[in-house]
Formats: sequence, structure tokens, C-alpha cells
Amino acid sequence: MRYLIAETNWTMMTLAAELAANGTLMTRTDRPEDVEHFMRHGEADLLVLAADQIANRGMSLAALRRISPDMPIALVADKPQSEQIAAWLDAGADCVIDATRPPEEAVVTLQAVARRRLGLSRPQIVHGPLRIDLLTRKAYMLTCPLKLSPKLYELLEYLALRPGQLVTRAELLSHIYGLENEPDARVFDVYICNLRSCLQASAGAVDIDTVRGSGFRFAASDVAAAVAA
Repeated sequence: MRYLIAETNWTMMTLAAELAANGTLMTRTDRPEDVEHFMRHGEADLLVLAADQIANRGMSLAALRRISPDMPIALVADKPQSEQIAAWLDAGADCVIDATRPPEEAVVTLQAVARRRLGLSRPQIVHGPLRIDLLTRKAYMLTCPLKLSPKLYELLEYLALRPGQLVTRAELLSHIYGLENEPDARVFDVYICNLRSCLQASAGAVDIDTVRGSGFRFAASDVAAAVAA
């Protein structure tokens, strides 16, 4: 998953460093005025913002919601009062994190908010013999760990979170490369070929289809059976 995070104070910079150490993909900016631009043009599963940006920089939760209605918003505040938390949640925030709490607690909270937006109550994606652990960022086939580079893991995670859905190369570029140092979109043809080799042990239970001229689609027999039923 990818987070859009505004590093506008030391607390946010520390949190970003903790997320980076965990392997989380991030679009990072130290300019609050760029947040709306990234929301419009980038691919992110969660916006992480210091609460004082709402109060002191003229940002509006309602305006952010209009730009990206489905993107969860997490606010980070120093010892927030209960009435502040209630007001922010009522205005459109999905969670409020106390900046004085341990950073590892914030990381787990953010992971939960981001994955629940995608319909996951637990930090795992399971399709037949394939299991992806979102916390450890590892994938397993029939209990055996798959040897995936970080880019291949991100690609598999992104597709497996959207079974049966067409995913374009542009969406993959935005998510995995974050609009920075983007390679030629055809690099995903190589990545997909490598992933298919890793999924062969599933005996067709999971696969990745190429939709010519459009993109890719994660195919899982359990999803197909559920749709047919």
C-alpha cells in the first residue's frame, strides 16, 4: 500500500521514518499546499496529515473529501482532547492518532485504517493457496515463502487486493513508483512474467491475466466461484 504523508513537523518526519523502515510505500511532501495536487494526480491508499494543518493552514477536511471521497484520512495530533477528536471525525477524518503514543502503535493503526478501506479486517490476503501477509510484507504459496523483490511484492499485493479488477499500467506506475523515477510502462510485462512463474505452483488457482492494450487482472478461482454462486 502507499501512503501520502505531509512531513510538516518533527513528529510527522519521525512517523514517516518509522513507516519507511517498515517498507511502506510513501509519497512524501513537506509542502502542505502540495497535498491536494498529490491527491488529484497520485495513487494513495491513505492520507496522513498533522491536525494543526487543518487548524492553522486553511485546509478543510470537507475539501479534501471532495477531492478524493474514498481515500481515508488520518490526523496526527499532540494530546488531542475528546471534543477535538469528535469534531475531526465528524468533519471527515477516519482516525485521530495521539502523537505522544509510541510510533509503532501509530504504524499499526494506519495499517488497519488503510486495509479496511479495501475490505480487509485482518492483515492478510488469502486466495486459495496464496497468502500475503501485509504486516511482514511476505507472500506464501502452499505455506512456502515466495522469493519476491520489493517491486514484485508491491505488484502482487496491489493486484491481489483487487481480484477480478482491471488494473492499468498507469495505475501501477503511480502506485509503485509514486510519480518519481518512473520507468517505461512496459517494465510491468517483465514483472508480470516473473510473478506468473512464482504462481505456477497454485495449479491455476491464482494467475494474472494480461488484457491486451489495457493492463492486467488478478484471477483467483475462489473469487470466480463466489461470483458464479
